[in-house]
Amino acid sequence: MAAMEGKGEECEFGVFGMGTMGQNLALNVASRGFVVAAYNRPDEFQDRVWGALERAKQEGEREGLKLSVVPFTDVSAFVKSLAKPRRVLLSIPAGKAVDDTIESMLPYLDENDVVIDGGNEFFENTERRAKALMEKKRIHLVGMGISGGASGARRGPSLMPGCTPHAWQALRPVLESMSAKVEGRPMVTHVGLGGAGHFVKMVHNGIEYAEMQFLAEAYALLRAQGMGNEEMGSVFRGWNEDGSDLQSYLMEISSKILTFPDDRPQGGDEGYLIDKVLDAAGSKGTGKWTVQCAADLGIAAPCISAALEARFVSSDVDLRRRMQDLFSSVCPAPPTAGQEMDGEGEARPKLAVQTVADALLFARICAYAQGLHVIHSANQERGWGVDLTSVASVWQGGCIIRAKLLEVIVSCLKESPSEANLLLIPEFAKRASALQHSAREVVVHCVLGKIAAPALCAAVTYYDGIGRARGPANLIQAQRDYFGAHTYARLDAEGKFHTEWS
Repeated sequence: MAAMEGKGEECEFGVFGMGTMGQNLALNVASRGFVVAAYNRPDEFQDRVWGALERAKQEGEREGLKLSVVPFTDVSAFVKSLAKPRRVLLSIPAGKAVDDTIESMLPYLDENDVVIDGGNEFFENTERRAKALMEKKRIHLVGMGISGGASGARRGPSLMPGCTPHAWQALRPVLESMSAKVEGRPMVTHVGLGGAGHFVKMVHNGIEYAEMQFLAEAYALLRAQGMGNEEMGSVFRGWNEDGSDLQSYLMEISSKILTFPDDRPQGGDEGYLIDKVLDAAGSKGTGKWTVQCAADLGIAAPCISAALEARFVSSDVDLRRRMQDLFSSVCPAPPTAGQEMDGEGEARPKLAVQTVADALLFARICAYAQGLHVIHSANQERGWGVDLTSVASVWQGGCIIRAKLLEVIVSCLKESPSEANLLLIPEFAKRASALQHSAREVVVHCVLGKIAAPALCAAVTYYDGIGRARGPANLIQAQRDYFGAHTYARLDAEGKFHTEWS
């Protein structure tokens, strides 16, 4: 197979790693008319590169195109096949694999070559590598967030590169060509310098965590009210109709998931696949990083934090089962759907679907406000040159969190580009104020009905907390001074003070 490598053809773009994402990205670039070098290491996975070649042939025939994908399993031949300045996209797992791969390519790379790390890497690792490569050989490392999953990678993802101006200009023709398009506008922007691209993608994923949790909580609430899969699927489809403020990619796929038939029915029990899926959510790190970075910056992101912690709770299935057995013996079950009692002993009606919809929109606004605030604060600290309007713009198509709400966000950010928090912009302050009552009603309903809704609850408490010029933290600061002499500030005088409280 190695004899097939190269064929003397100069390649315009390289993709290192032929897993699912790598293959789709290589085929995407090739379908835009570029000659693509495709590499996979020469071990038990080397057939991936030949699989990519076969896919290029089959898809090209099907679409009437010639997709030029040139296979390699030798690093030296792969790098040398690329036109200068070389442009290489790494589609490999984050962490040590990236360091090892860069080290293996380094002898064959030259000044002004561009290497893109397209994984979900922690931004500080990207900054470290970018600095080292520039010092060693003046090679430009790009930390690029890629959103859209496997299908987006093939047909058009949202791309968030953080890099030097030289790297952006070298990559721009390829990235604009391969990205998703919204009304002809490519879903890619030069996010900023250094690790800005990976940081923005990390926060994007944090917002994604929150949005997925909001939808899961709405699903739990509607199910507790007695709705079946078909009815819930219909509700979600209604929320996703054209013109709906709740329209989004995650809403769309959720509506399909709810009514998807079981593809592996056991014993004739067909039903719906969602009802057979274990309720234990996984996570790969970006949600946790978002929460950690928000904490380091001193920015509240409680919706994202609640969504992360809900995944942790869900993953401990054995503990939850044991707790249920214990709780059911000491605490009565919640009332059946539609039979909750108010303080006068009267039956309390079910929540209206529109009330739940309004609560979801309120929560989504809060999650975006938190995520964009984190990016704003990091940019202030790091000096990356991030433009929040451009970031929100490239989230409008191709990515997992694409949603109609982003149209309003982009419009408002154009008018108020320096505002740190969306909720300070009059349009969003007005929307949140109108929706908050529904959010409170949903939260109270969930609490009384013993339906866990941590992310929706977090949205309401966040709104209440930031909406008060004076809260109860004066007691906390006095406590800190009492036991640790940490000092406190006064409302009526400048400086720091300490009191001998005892």
